[in-house]
Amino acid sequence: MKDSQSHGPGPVEPLTHRNADDELYQRNSAVEQQIAAALALRPEPLLERVTIADAEGDEYLQEECLVYLIRHYHRMGETGLVSDLSAALLRRCAKLIDGHLSRLGGEAARDGYNDVVERLFAPILDLDSNRGDFLQVRFWPALERLAVRAFNQQLTLHKRDRAAVSLSSLPGYDRDGDEEPEWVARPRDHDAVTSPSGEMGVINDALIRDALSRIDEPFRSAFLLRHYFDWPIEHQDPAVRTISRHFAKDPRTIRNWLKKAEESLQTWRGEQR
Repeated sequence: MKDSQSHGPGPVEPLTHRNADDELYQRNSAVEQQIAAALALRPEPLLERVTIADAEGDEYLQEECLVYLIRHYHRMGETGLVSDLSAALLRRCAKLIDGHLSRLGGEAARDGYNDVVERLFAPILDLDSNRGDFLQVRFWPALERLAVRAFNQQLTLHKRDRAAVSLSSLPGYDRDGDEEPEWVARPRDHDAVTSPSGEMGVINDALIRDALSRIDEPFRSAFLLRHYFDWPIEHQDPAVRTISRHFAKDPRTIRNWLKKAEESLQTWRGEQR
């Protein structure tokens, strides 16, 4: 790690990316203050402060602040410090990423994790663009989208060795009344199920991928969150993750999306028959 004279306080660089309304992204004031204070620290006390885990504490450095610091010291060529800060950020991210990908299991979960890490740090370390600005404004929603994307990709495209999903559990398939369907993963020794043609057999990953590929985004992501992760469409508790909050859409829109996903699956089932 370099021991340069440039660890002292300096002006916090503004964000330059603009939103859909042509307004510049803005960090919240707490993050701005944390960045300014962190820039005044030498590497050792800075890394000590980064280890503080109490997010409600006055000394806690938010993730948006860590993103700025990683970019700042990357620009300065402080590779050791960048590595330590990046490792600290990843430790904070692990629970959320694993929460999304652990159900995949094995190689698919590892590939999904690597994909999230790569897509997270690519814009952070890209000093020639402002692609990472949003990560300094709303880090956790951005990470959540990356994790959901990785899950969707792995579920659709990666060969899983230990599980298959019964297509009879997909909405609208051999469903009685208004019973809420479940998306059930079964071990291979017990996954003989009824195929779209009515014959008994194993519903394999290729068939699942084909079915899901017929659902356009964002309907597919909403479908996976509802029927695989069992996320509610809406909830009164603001701490509960909901599909409506995730996409910033009203519940009626989400229900319409799920209906479109089911219609796409119905079309697919008709083709299979």
